[in-house]
Amino acid sequence: MPHYDFRLGFRLPGQDYINADTEELCVLDDGGEVTIRLCSGVPGNPIMNYSHADLIGGPYNSAGDALNAAECTKRALLLWAVHNRIGIDLGGRHSWGAITRKVLQQPREDSRAPARAAVCGIEIFEHIDGSRLVLSDIYTASLGKGAQAFVEQVAAAIKTPLAMSAKQELAAEILSASYFDASDRTRFITLITAVEALLDPQPRPPAAQQLVERLVDIVRKSGLDKATGDALCGSLQWLKDESIGQAGRALAGRLLPGRLYLEQPPERFFSSCYGLRSSILHRGEIPQEVTDFPGVCSAAREFVCDLLIASFENVG
Repeated sequence: MPHYDFRLGFRLPGQDYINADTEELCVLDDGGEVTIRLCSGVPGNPIMNYSHADLIGGPYNSAGDALNAAECTKRALLLWAVHNRIGIDLGGRHSWGAITRKVLQQPREDSRAPARAAVCGIEIFEHIDGSRLVLSDIYTASLGKGAQAFVEQVAAAIKTPLAMSAKQELAAEILSASYFDASDRTRFITLITAVEALLDPQPRPPAAQQLVERLVDIVRKSGLDKATGDALCGSLQWLKDESIGQAGRALAGRLLPGRLYLEQPPERFFSSCYGLRSSILHRGEIPQEVTDFPGVCSAAREFVCDLLIASFENVG
């Protein structure tokens, strides 16, 4: 019966790298049956030479088991990145059979080392004893991250998985993506979007919802054409729940009590950031009264990291 491995390729921003002077590093070993290894993918070259690396796990009894392990490992990497306040590109969804038996058996100078582009994301493939991956497209690196801390933190998160919600996982992915944005404007918008992804707006009081229903009824009886009426009614229905601004202020105040960002309490800081984000999107430029936008971006990143970490600590 065939067994399966996973490959989880990831990339750090700029020229960051994991500071390991070996080609391969054991991250998790459950007693010899299943291992998860951090690999450079380049024979004879250490992990520290590249900003791209792979986590290879296996063998697993089924492709489904391999995929579940890969997804758990992905969440562990996200936790490591958020806690260490660095970006990480984890690519898209998994690719079934991306490395096929045919590819693995192609003759090469090292027949155990099929070439693979340095693609970020999850791939599931059939396990073959002694096989390994060789990356044909890699990124050089120059700024190291502690290898021992990486192994300890990622292994701990795999052994004891956090009950991360889909919204938390998405927010962490968006936060990580912000490190790859080239401009301050897009980086700032991405950061505030990460907070939006984390929010769960609550219903407004019954009296407010009843008022919304009366407004909807007025629109329906107004004689407007159907397309316009449906659009207005759809917008009004959103008013039954609290706004993004309200939800963000409530979450920031609950999770970050007593902290200050640019000398503002978290509720007020989020409100100002959300207003600035809307202004940039609607006008296409930073308002003139904002004289230190890079400083605002830096504080916003600190705020989003703190908020997401606090949300992890409040799970359950």
